[in-house]
Amino acid sequence: MTLPMLQLAQAVVGRKVEQRFGLVGLGRLIKLVELVTTRAEANAKRATAVVAWGDLLGALQCDQPTALEFLAYCDHARVLDQGKDAGRLRLSLAGELATLLASPAACESRPARTLFETDEQWAEWFAADLNCPPYLRNDPDTRRIFRHWCVSNVTVDEVEAAAIRATTAREAPHPLALHQHIKTMRQEKIRAAS
Repeated sequence: MTLPMLQLAQAVVGRKVEQRFGLVGLGRLIKLVELVTTRAEANAKRATAVVAWGDLLGALQCDQPTALEFLAYCDHARVLDQGKDAGRLRLSLAGELATLLASPAACESRPARTLFETDEQWAEWFAADLNCPPYLRNDPDTRRIFRHWCVSNVTVDEVEAAAIRATTAREAPHPLALHQHIKTMRQEKIRAAS
């Protein structure tokens, strides 16, 4: 009932956690999955474990504020459900992590992710996943870029890949910068196909 580390690192949530928290965050995600899966009931439909705070902090090797921020991010990414059970944490793997546990091949065979149909959907995604401030996501130039992405069938995977490129180039994941990286990636694909 455990996930291979490489599969977890290649999953969307693994890439997002690494982008947000670095390799330390990816390591914490792996430790979190290990902690929950090793303590979950063998025949349970969902990997759920009740964990003492001390055990969680020991597994993640961090202090409580850092753990709270990490758990909140995982909860917001919809891969972890949190609850309380007699003063302890009840952690359940959800979303992509639960899918990977049920079918480890699901990560490798999944098609390209979400195609949005409106600029509002992109604005909401940017606010949720890239912490885009309201003034930027409502900017007319940003909304124009989002509409362009809808028309040209840009997927969330492409934007995430562009965000990784931007971060590697030490650029902020600003929509205009991401748009330039997407154009470059698409041109590279065209050149490779020629």
